[in-house]
Amino acid sequence: MMITGCTKDFNLTLPDTMPHYVIEGRISNLKGPYYVRITKSTSLLGLGNQQDLNTRDSGLEAVTGAQVIVSDDMGLSDTLTPAVTKGPLRYFYIYKNGQIDSAQDQRYCDLFTSERGYYQTTKITGIPAHIYRLTVKIGDSVFHASAYMPVVPTLDSAALTETVVDPAGTKGFLPYAWFQEPQHEKNYYLLQYNNIADYRYDIPYGHAVVSETSPYYVTDDKVLPPYVNGMAVRVTSSGHSQYGGGYYYLMVREPLQLRLSSLTKESYEYFLALGRQFEDDGNIYKPVPASANGNISGGALGLFWATHVSYKMILP
Repeated sequence: MMITGCTKDFNLTLPDTMPHYVIEGRISNLKGPYYVRITKSTSLLGLGNQQDLNTRDSGLEAVTGAQVIVSDDMGLSDTLTPAVTKGPLRYFYIYKNGQIDSAQDQRYCDLFTSERGYYQTTKITGIPAHIYRLTVKIGDSVFHASAYMPVVPTLDSAALTETVVDPAGTKGFLPYAWFQEPQHEKNYYLLQYNNIADYRYDIPYGHAVVSETSPYYVTDDKVLPPYVNGMAVRVTSSGHSQYGGGYYYLMVREPLQLRLSSLTKESYEYFLALGRQFEDDGNIYKPVPASANGNISGGALGLFWATHVSYKMILP
């Protein structure tokens, strides 16, 4: 008993690894600007203590001064500019007197800024069934990626529905989607919801950043019927976060926007791999931490993807 009760100290400090560029970006049919973010990777334990729960990636090193170009298969080329702290003039949506209202305004945002490695488009607009290409030049290094934008089914409706949200039987409200699912083709989908302020605008959800929650739910159409009669959008909390594992559920006091987005097989497998990192069976080595396979050539990590988005508002 004395032998088995002994303890021994181990040094878990991992050796530093050679940093890689991480390039993440997307383009959609929603209103821009669209963002491309460039950072440098760090070692497995390099993030340390995260004090800033808004940025959630305080250990990442932003890459500034890069040349970033997004072009399409119709001959348009857009050279991105460093993202500004105070964004461009745009509409912000609110729910007022029983209806959606809007006003033009500029808002301060400290998330999508050049200091955090973000670059924004100036003129390009995403169109379904077209191909988009990304070129990034950093010093003598050049990176490329291309992305096709698959067509997504139109959402028929969306609603908040009370359901069991975790294995313990807790009840709460989750957003549900209804849509026709084409049976003659292979499709991959991403479902998510966001607040009403970003109605009609693209937001770079789904980027591979450190977070306590997985902000998306991806699925293929393998078991989907011709008509999807209500599919729940689940957002799971990592069991490794300070909040513990489990499922989020919603209150019904404010409007939401539900988004159904198309994915290629490539982007589906990327986000599926990211989502698996949120699995937790009590073993710190399962799943094994790993980088998802992206599509950036030239030795960089990350993903450049294009998505067609159908959306519906859910009003209280």
